[in-house]
This record gives sequence, structure tokens and C-alpha cells, in this order.
Amino acid sequence: MKKGELTRRHIIRKSAPIFNTKGYMTTTMNDIIEETRIQKGGIYRHFKDKEHLMVESFHFSTDVMRTHLMTSVSQHEHATDKLIAFVEAFLQLTKGEPIVGGCPIFNAAIEMDDLDMRGLLPAINEALDMMINGLVTMIEEGMTRQELKQSLQPYDTAVYIVSTLEGGLVLDRLKKDEQLTTIILNHVKQFILMMAAERQ
Repeated sequence: MKKGELTRRHIIRKSAPIFNTKGYMTTTMNDIIEETRIQKGGIYRHFKDKEHLMVESFHFSTDVMRTHLMTSVSQHEHATDKLIAFVEAFLQLTKGEPIVGGCPIFNAAIEMDDLDMRGLLPAINEALDMMINGLVTMIEEGMTRQELKQSLQPYDTAVYIVSTLEGGLVLDRLKKDEQLTTIILNHVKQFILMMAAERQ
């Protein structure tokens, strides 16, 4: 890998946690310079402006999150086990794992009303759709294998799970109470177990 590409990846890897923690509007180029140890001119050799770096950093964060979720899911065979693993892995975001600052989709989305830069909006929508569609696929596969009830509406169910989990992140941020995360986890688990088809 060429030195230029290594430098570019270094900038993204170091910038992503700052954007995700401080916010896309609040983070300054001085924050990026301090973290990367690369001067503004060096950064702008790889990114045309701050918005370009924001979008690339957001993609990096969501890729890390997606890998974390899918790795957890892939360790299970039965549909309910996969879905529960997804939920458990997602709620690890409240503890800063695998990304400092929590869910990058949620963090970027709550800033969108204040952002003059619109380049991030398509990336947020794409990441959210990918998470929902990943759950839809798991649910549909579970239905095909007769592991989940045939009466389920996969998309509606996926949206419900995602919105509940994202809402859980809001409560965690406001209340700083680990018990709330446990409550959400237990109730979503119960919901998922109710989706299971009766075993023959």
C-alpha cells in the first residue's frame, strides 16, 4: 500500500472517533490536526474539505459497527439466536464498544437539522437502510427455515427493533443508568423469542 493511502487511512481512523464523540458540527480541523499530528495542508491533500472527511469518517465508523454486528450474528445458527446476538452486540455501543461515542448513525442523524452540509445525509440513510435490511434478511431467512412465525412482517419487525434500540441509546445518554440498557435488552429478547415458531 502506498504511503499516501496509508496516510489517508490514518486520518480517517483517527478522525472518526472525534466526530462520533464531539459531533460533526462541533469538531474542528484543529481537533483533527491535534489527533492526527498532520497539518491542515496535509489533510487537505487527501480530502477536499471538512465535509469530505466527515463522510469518509462516518463510513469508517459504520463499517466498524456493521462488522461488529455481523461477527456476533455469524456465531449462531437459529434465527432467534442471531437476532438476540444482533441486539446484544448493538447495545454494547452504550459501553463504547466497538466505537467510542455510541451509534454513529444516531449521532449523525440528530445533528442533521443543524448541518448546512448535506453530503452526510445520503450516507446516514444508506447506513440506516443497511441495518434495517440486514435484520429483514435474517427474519426472512428464519421464516423460510420455519424457525420464525409465518405471520411476521419482516420490514415492520426490523423497523421496530431498530427504533427500540436507537431509543435505548437516547435513554442511556440521558440517564447514564446501565439498568435501563438491561431492561431494553430483556424486553427486546422477549419480543424476539415470541417471534419463534413452535418447534415440532
